[in-house]
Amino acid sequence: MGFFDGNRLGGNEFGCSSVNMEEIDSFPIFKGAVISIAQQTQAPIELALSVVLSVVSLVCQYLIDVRRPWGSVGPVSLMIFSIALSGERKTAIEDIAVKALRAFEKKRKLSDSQKIREWSVLLELWERQKKKIQKKMLDESLTLSSYKQLESDLLVHAKSEPTRPPMFKMTHQDVTPAALSKALAQDCPSAALFTSEGDIALRGVVNQVGMMNALWSGSGLEVGRAYSGDFSLADVRFSIGIGVQPRVFEEYLERKGELGKASGFFARSLIFYPESTQGTRFIEGEVRIDLSRYEKRVEELLEENVRKFDARDSSKTVVGFSAEASEKLIWLHNKVEKEMRVGGSYERARDHASKLIENISRVAALLHFFESGGTEISVSELSSAEKIVMGCSVMYKNMFSFSPQVVTDADALISWLQARCDSPLFRRTKRNDVLQRGPAALRRATRLNRAVDYLVEKGRVKEVVYGRVAEIELI
Repeated sequence: MGFFDGNRLGGNEFGCSSVNMEEIDSFPIFKGAVISIAQQTQAPIELALSVVLSVVSLVCQYLIDVRRPWGSVGPVSLMIFSIALSGERKTAIEDIAVKALRAFEKKRKLSDSQKIREWSVLLELWERQKKKIQKKMLDESLTLSSYKQLESDLLVHAKSEPTRPPMFKMTHQDVTPAALSKALAQDCPSAALFTSEGDIALRGVVNQVGMMNALWSGSGLEVGRAYSGDFSLADVRFSIGIGVQPRVFEEYLERKGELGKASGFFARSLIFYPESTQGTRFIEGEVRIDLSRYEKRVEELLEENVRKFDARDSSKTVVGFSAEASEKLIWLHNKVEKEMRVGGSYERARDHASKLIENISRVAALLHFFESGGTEISVSELSSAEKIVMGCSVMYKNMFSFSPQVVTDADALISWLQARCDSPLFRRTKRNDVLQRGPAALRRATRLNRAVDYLVEKGRVKEVVYGRVAEIELI
């Protein structure tokens, strides 16, 4: 029995992430694009929202930072996971939402490719001159002064090596950590991992949760590689927009879930798991949609990204909050902080709670700037951003209040107990028997204790103690 089996995530025991579109009226261009794409594809509206929000994050993240009322200034990049069954039309949504971005990149690639070809020719000529000097230095009849002159010529020549022109490439689908580091350092310092086929990404760069966390925080990262060299990733921006099937996400959690939760990777992420529309997607005629305002704004922001990229200008416009919005954000912060106490709604998800206000302020800044290019977030815009992020927070709390490793261990324990206690007369097992003969992973007291605690809370077992003998009883 796995993490998604039975009534778990595969059937979505946890409920579905949902966003009331009437609550995001503050962002008309964004809202119009989301509704239009959802209508055209007949996919869940939250799925369309997650993809469009990923695009907004990418096209804005290198242009702005957000300043919170208490003075902290930081990046606005988002890490978004959209969990949806096969056939939910994740790819169709991405094709529409990212169309303008991909067309822009394709056009830019043509001019960049020409620059690379010109650089290759210059580099070849430079290499020839280098070899020519080196060949002269091999002449044994050279006087010391002549050799020193050639040595000086070689050093001067080394300084004239043609510099490879950077490539403007913002989107990646299948990329290794080394390749991503190199691309961010040498090419475009603002990028995103975009794919509706999440299995590719989850087997690759997303496994490097430490690197993902550092990029999300904007704290900078020093990367050393034996073959690709050393890179300093300072002032780079990186977003994630991944569509993934439940079973694929389960496999990732089994491999990296414990580390992902312990490191705060999932706490930083926005996780969407919308209710399926399959079985309701009836054709009632042609659907006409208008994405012109959305695509025009995406293109405007891409042009600004290119201008800053070509000028190697890393400065950011700082987006802040109005006085009223500042008061509300402080109130939200204190409210969440209070719920982290024992007995509070975030008692078991404190890592996630500590990032909630961060994500709310990021989404508010992104959508405000995307809509207007302004620098002051209103209270209504903050409220809309709050609704989006809190919808994802419900999913996180239900999925990760217990870590994926605990859930996996609990599944193994319950299966072993059921096989061992197959008679209604024998429903108990000594805890020491589990430690000695149970599943290999549970022969350590710490892991067994967590698994038992989880099953007790879920009402699957209870603990019985007779004197010094502790037993686990199936319910």
